[in-house]
Amino acid sequence: MNSSNVLIGPGYATWNGGNFRFADGGIKARFIKNFREISAEEFGRFDSIETGRMIEVTGRLWSGWENLNLIIPAAATSPTIGSKLFGTAPLALVINGQDGSRLTVVNAQITKMSNLQLSVSKELFSSDITFTGLILPGNAPATAGSYYTYAIGEAYAAPAFAKANFAAPTIAATWAAVLPNAGVSLQNFNFKNGATVDWKWDLDYEPCTVDGYGALDAIVTGFEASCKGTPIGALEVDVASAMAPPQALGVLESTNGGNLVLTFGAHSVTLYSAFLSANDGFAWSRKNNRIGDLTWRTTVPFAAGLATARAAAA
Repeated sequence: MNSSNVLIGPGYATWNGGNFRFADGGIKARFIKNFREISAEEFGRFDSIETGRMIEVTGRLWSGWENLNLIIPAAATSPTIGSKLFGTAPLALVINGQDGSRLTVVNAQITKMSNLQLSVSKELFSSDITFTGLILPGNAPATAGSYYTYAIGEAYAAPAFAKANFAAPTIAATWAAVLPNAGVSLQNFNFKNGATVDWKWDLDYEPCTVDGYGALDAIVTGFEASCKGTPIGALEVDVASAMAPPQALGVLESTNGGNLVLTFGAHSVTLYSAFLSANDGFAWSRKNNRIGDLTWRTTVPFAAGLATARAAAA
């Protein structure tokens, strides 16, 4: 036994024309199997059979504002509900190890986006990005290479590291609320500790599961974005009016919403048709800000009766 038996080392990933670098902790691939238990009265569970499999690749991206069209895809932010995510044109995810190892997930898509922390004092991404690998279209589970290939001794030629893409943003916010009597202080403000942006992308594999093959695709069923932060520059009277407007119950929240735009330098994150959904209330204290955290949620905007984008990043 010697150190050559210890398999360790960093790597980077390529997918759909983009190069992905990761923060401390690197990138991880898990081979996931679904089982059906086999039992008999006199023995209980005595075996199992595999009914499906997939590969899940996760990692925390480094704090670089790059590959935006890939990591925050239009398939999520402007979804066609009921559409298939994977389709029949497979995209390979390749993990390139510095030691010459190479894992190729032959049919991969992003299935969970990285949430954001827009702040000088925090890392840009607050959660892992997730790629999911399914069976190669037209193949059977018993066919070699239907899910992945693995090689060692490959040449390692990492692309240039895009240090200039580092982002630790000081953000300014605008909220184009249409709420009556909301005042103007919520139209332009800053955040005490930056803002967090969370993505909720709903995917359903079950309709595309075929006996003997497992999941062949995933159906897009919904998307929502939210933003949370403590506003600085907003007035409590405006926040109170936005949270508890003088109107009847039963009114669509989009009536009280508008585009929330978070700007930093030449970049921005936009939550379309967003409304205030929650708050941490007011405090009268020498240690706490008067206005606590506010939370905005997107609704679905429409133009000429057609759904349009729900969020965007640029």
